[in-house]
Amino acid sequence: MSNPRIYDLKANELYPGFLIKEVNKSLGYYVKKYKESPDILKEAIKYSVENSGKRFRPILCLLTAKSLGKDYRAVLPTACAIEFIHTYSLIHDDLPSIDNDDLRRGKPTCHKKFGEDIAVLAGDALFAEAFNIIIKYQIADDRTKIKILEEIADASGASGMAAGQIVDVYFTGKKISKKKLEYMHRNKTGKIITASVRCAAILCGVIDDYLKKFTEYSENLGLAFQITDDILDVTSYKRIAGKTIGKDAIQKKNTFPNIWGISKSKEIARDKIDKAIAVIKSMDIDYKWLVNIANFLLVRKV
Repeated sequence: MSNPRIYDLKANELYPGFLIKEVNKSLGYYVKKYKESPDILKEAIKYSVENSGKRFRPILCLLTAKSLGKDYRAVLPTACAIEFIHTYSLIHDDLPSIDNDDLRRGKPTCHKKFGEDIAVLAGDALFAEAFNIIIKYQIADDRTKIKILEEIADASGASGMAAGQIVDVYFTGKKISKKKLEYMHRNKTGKIITASVRCAAILCGVIDDYLKKFTEYSENLGLAFQITDDILDVTSYKRIAGKTIGKDAIQKKNTFPNIWGISKSKEIARDKIDKAIAVIKSMDIDYKWLVNIANFLLVRKV
C-alpha cells in the first residue's frame, strides 16, 4: 500500500490549488448578487456553490487562458458560469429520483438540507444564472459571447450532459455496451470539461488548429476524469472522498470498473491522459499546468 502522505504530496504538487481561492472569491461575488431573491433560495444557492470542491472545471478554464499567455482573470466570469452549471448538475444528480445521495463534499446534499422542492428550484436557478453571468459580466464582443453561450448550452443540454445522464439513469441495472458506456461518460462528464477548455480558448482568440487540439486534449481529459471517478467509488473512503462511497455497485450503475475491471480501467485512463498530454505538448504554449492537471487525475483521491 502506498504511503498516503507521499500520495497527497504528489497530488498537491500537480494541482494548481493557488487558483481555488481566486475562483471561490469570484463565485462569492456572483452569489451575493441575488439580493432580491427569496431568502431560502439564496441560502440554498450559497450553500451549494460554496460547498468547497476542487473547482476542477473553472480552474481548467483559467489554465487554458494562462497557457496562452493571457491574464486568466479575463475568463473568470465564464469559468464561474461553468461552475454554476456543474453545481446545478450535482444538486439534481443527488436527488432521490436520480442518485439518491445524502452526502456531497463531506456535507449533507442540498435536498437533505433544504428539501427536494427547494433543491430542484435552486438547481434550476443556478442553470439560468450561469448564462446570466456570461451575458452581464464576460467581456467579449457579441459574436464571441454568443459562441461561448452556445458551447455551454450544447455541453449541458440534450446533446451533452443531459444526454449522458439519461443513459446513466435508463441503463441502471441493465446491460450496457462498452460503446454506450463511453458515450455516457463523454456526455455526462466530458462535455462540460471540454467546454471549460474550448470557451477559454475561444475567448483568447485561438486559431482553428489550436482549438481542435485543445478539444482533443479536453475530450481525453474528460473521459479520464470519469473513469478515475468510477475507480474512486470502489477504492476510496467516505471520510476522504466526502461523499457516499460504493453506491455505484449498490445501485447497479454501469461504470468502467464494472464493465472493464479496475486494472483495465486504470490502463484506459492512463492511455487517455497520455494522449491528452501528447497533444497539448505539440502546441507552442506554456503547457506546464495543463500537463500537471492531467497527471493529477491519476493520483487524486477525491
